[in-house]
Amino acid sequence: MKLAISTFLLAISSVGAFTAPAVKNPCFAQVSALAMSSPAVEAEPFTKGPRIIRDELPITYVYDHCPFCVRVRLALGVKNIKHNVQFLANDDIPTPTKLIGKKIAPIFVSIMQL
Repeated sequence: MKLAISTFLLAISSVGAFTAPAVKNPCFAQVSALAMSSPAVEAEPFTKGPRIIRDELPITYVYDHCPFCVRVRLALGVKNIKHNVQFLANDDIPTPTKLIGKKIAPIFVSIMQL
């Protein structure tokens, strides 16, 4: 028993007991060689589409803190659609209720709908 304990203590005290053996995985070597051998593909530069401007601009009613309103504004910006933005106050109940019947945003109103 003393021999087993002294061997255990000797193994713990040596530096090599806590280091992992250096084993190379052949799978990683194949992946890195494959990645290095493929040619680099150049991405095409982003080109903006034509600007869409109507005679009468649509109105977007949004809350400034609403993530869904941010998505609508982002989509309109990416599509390059010119529009008017009306920010609603958080306690403004009559405006959205008059437009769609309940307090919810975003509201996209085309002038033809009014």
